[in-house]
Amino acid sequence: MNNRDTTRFPAPREDGDRFGRVAYQRETGRVSTILTQARVCPGPQARVCVNPATLESIGSVQIATARQIDGLVSRAQRAFATWRGDRDARQKLLAICSRELFGVADALAPLLTMEHGKPLDESAGEIRAAAKFLADTARIDWDDDAPVCAGRNRTAVIEYRPVGVVAVLIPWDLPILRMVAKIAPALVAGNTVIVETPPTVALSVTRVVDVLEAVLPDGVLGTSVGHDDTGSSLVGHPGIGRVSYVGSRGGARKIISKAARLLTPVATTTGGGGAAVVLPDAHVDATATSLAGSAFLNAGQTLGGPSRAYVPTGMVDEFCDALAENMRMLTVGDGSSPETSIGPLHSARQLRVVEDFLARSVAAGSTLVHGGGRGTDLPGHFLEPTLLREIRDAGVPGAAVETAAAGPVFTVVGFDDLDRVLGWIGEPPHALSASVWGTDIDRAAKVAERVDAQSVSVNRHEVTDATSPFEMVAASGFGMIGGRAVDEFLQFRVINH
Repeated sequence: MNNRDTTRFPAPREDGDRFGRVAYQRETGRVSTILTQARVCPGPQARVCVNPATLESIGSVQIATARQIDGLVSRAQRAFATWRGDRDARQKLLAICSRELFGVADALAPLLTMEHGKPLDESAGEIRAAAKFLADTARIDWDDDAPVCAGRNRTAVIEYRPVGVVAVLIPWDLPILRMVAKIAPALVAGNTVIVETPPTVALSVTRVVDVLEAVLPDGVLGTSVGHDDTGSSLVGHPGIGRVSYVGSRGGARKIISKAARLLTPVATTTGGGGAAVVLPDAHVDATATSLAGSAFLNAGQTLGGPSRAYVPTGMVDEFCDALAENMRMLTVGDGSSPETSIGPLHSARQLRVVEDFLARSVAAGSTLVHGGGRGTDLPGHFLEPTLLREIRDAGVPGAAVETAAAGPVFTVVGFDDLDRVLGWIGEPPHALSASVWGTDIDRAAKVAERVDAQSVSVNRHEVTDATSPFEMVAASGFGMIGGRAVDEFLQFRVINH
């Protein structure tokens, strides 16, 4: 049953309110000028934003104060009373948000590239993917209530309702896409949302929020800039009804601990890396080319991108040669250059993490097959695509397999026993995504059914899309993204008659 409140939002006005700004934002030339300007925010809470390729300052952002958080939450609470009432109107507005964001993707891409480091085409592609996510989510449907058997002469209805003000905490790896993957289902379910962005990508995130806020009613969506250490004032605020976090396992522990003081529900999505299983009948060159294309997107800095491949021992040499050849074709450089295919690591801290990972892997017995250098003379946080080789004798994991480091490093692991490989993939930390490769599609599909990962593909490596259910469990967190993601942002009550 769908008993929807048909309360309507006020019609757009011409006096510059949030609805009225929609037409203003459609002036594409003006939008381009607004979106690419870096913000300069002097003051004690200011954080300088640095281009990771050139190490030049591109602006600054203000870390949100407790008083500012109070204001954002109060504004979102006021908006919630009306926003929750009309699902059809919410879906239509999200569809408009999708069109607006898609229309400014090229205008926003240079700023995202300067701030994050990724190549321009990847920046524009991320923004367009986020726009598509909004459009797909706008079409999602669900039941507002459901009857249940309550006994003789009695009936009961389970009613699903939005939770209120949702805090969405996003990472820096794919900030626009990660943000939209959370705020879209939260908004369509009837919640109001405050996004907390890391300071290193705050310029880009706030520009996207500007575009969406121009479509949405006042207070429905807001943004704040948090600290690097996830010491969020937003999480501990009593006006927050639910927290949705995407990031590291360490960050998730801090968020959950802080939210527990007020018993605020938390859903987390954390990275566990991606694993590929190459079967003996796989086409080596085609598999290596496809995996290289996925592994080094975003300079390897994604939660679920492929970071290792399990390859039959007799195929390891050929497979490593094919991978290394693909790596040589990648041009390392400033993402603003059209020749660049792989940009810098996002920060000096992330570069140190990956370099430490490489050192520990080699010390544990892995062989450096290709890469390991900077790949460019630019001063930024660069590491060229790097290939490690490891043979897991007796099934004892080496450092490269035990730990996933977000960076342009790929590990090939030789194996002789497929059953043991599937067991390795299921060991904590569990793979967030996996793929199985082989020319015998039926066999590959049967192997894929046995892989213990949140998303499994055959002859390609991908995580999911907006319309596919994707649940985070175990070491990868708990929560939903995709087609059933609205479940994360709904609560239920039972009404007895």
